[in-house]
Amino acid sequence: MIPYGHWHPDAQTINGSMMLEAVNVLPTVQGFRPLKAPVAVSSALAGECRGAATVVKDDGSGKSYAGTQTGLYELASDLSWTEITRSSGGDYLTGAGERWRFATFGDNVIATNYADDVQKASIASGGNFQALGGSPPRARYVDVMRDFVVLAGINGNENRLQWSALNNVEGWTAGTASSDWQDIPTGGPIQGYIGGEVGYVMQRSRVTRQIYLPGSEAIMQFDEVEGGRGLVAPNSLIRLGQEAFYLSSNGFYRMDLGSGSARPIGIGKWQRWFLDDLKAGTGLFVLGAVSPQNSALLWAYVSKSSPSTTIPDKVLIYDWSIDEAAIAEFSVQALASWLTAGVTLDGMNTYGTLDTLPVSLDSSFWKGGAPLVGIINSDNKLAHFEGTNLEARFVTADGQRDGRRTLIEGIRPHVDTRSVTVEVAAREGDGDTVSFNASESMEDTGIVPAWASGNLARARIKIAAGASWTYAKGMSTEISDAGSR
Repeated sequence: MIPYGHWHPDAQTINGSMMLEAVNVLPTVQGFRPLKAPVAVSSALAGECRGAATVVKDDGSGKSYAGTQTGLYELASDLSWTEITRSSGGDYLTGAGERWRFATFGDNVIATNYADDVQKASIASGGNFQALGGSPPRARYVDVMRDFVVLAGINGNENRLQWSALNNVEGWTAGTASSDWQDIPTGGPIQGYIGGEVGYVMQRSRVTRQIYLPGSEAIMQFDEVEGGRGLVAPNSLIRLGQEAFYLSSNGFYRMDLGSGSARPIGIGKWQRWFLDDLKAGTGLFVLGAVSPQNSALLWAYVSKSSPSTTIPDKVLIYDWSIDEAAIAEFSVQALASWLTAGVTLDGMNTYGTLDTLPVSLDSSFWKGGAPLVGIINSDNKLAHFEGTNLEARFVTADGQRDGRRTLIEGIRPHVDTRSVTVEVAAREGDGDTVSFNASESMEDTGIVPAWASGNLARARIKIAAGASWTYAKGMSTEISDAGSR
């Protein structure tokens, strides 16, 4: 048996245990698992989603928000979107390429889009958003560091960050109650901000750590931890526990939020492939989120083959626990880490009959506070990975048999389903065109017939959409010597 190695398109070896393609699957320690299709569970937003977030309520369940170019919305218990745009001030003016970003402080959910006054709403009592008190500056990014709300990338001065008064979300008078601001003149515009025990200011070519100094006249200390490299895709930034993951100018990095040190991921595996597949000029539309149920980070992006320059059409799925990845193919407007609101038995009537429920009854979707990844699809609807299995596609590395020409007669895929087809591409030399033969289905013997000869060969295996399977482990080949040419 030839085991399915991990997806390492940058390796390009002969007889290597690696895959050139691994599409619509999840990587495992050995082989791959199926990836379920995103299934829409909500009504449609009134427009294209420009950002979404879930906050945790006191009972542990989630309360979810989303923003469009002109409005802010809350997800109701029946999974319809209720507009809670500000009552005065008119529609919002979110600019092209800008997104809504959210943070929580006490009972406040805070939202900012760079163009409008920073907004707040009550998590407990709900109601419409309104301007955050204290006249904070308009800003692109928001997060909480210690007991401060921090706004970064200030409108009119993108190298500046400003923080609130200590433990006062509406105290924004610089020099009062520890509220102040800081300009970082080198490193380019601020591209993101990470809060927590300490803060990290992410610029295009610099990363700066922010430390609170209680009792000090300086209030905050700023130290460079990364120079010459920073964050180039603002929406790729993901925090997971005590680590941050993000796309820099030369690929993805994994940063320890304790030490501030960062190391590249995907080197020698898929990093070069990704940078080549990413459409030039679409860094703003690399969107990141955590998928807790799959132990994975997701980065949606616009590929070279996409006709769009703003709607991602592919998703890089990176399992942080094993440092391996795969690719999925579907369109995304927004990604967010999500907590389900919870549904009672009576409330399930809203979603239809047992035959028409959008997801199965054993799904964590029905449990309050269950962590999922939220996907806003091209129909402006919230979706979760709760559908049937997507079509899986693999392409193996080239194989060669002791330098001899080989006749491949059949392939036995080691996967627990018969809904499999195989195509084989054989050629004489590395420079020859890779051309796959006709697709063949599995016979009763478990073998997929093939008839191809050459010095080098690779296989393309497809598992049908909707097929029920658990693991793709590898394949065996039936071969014999072929005559010389």
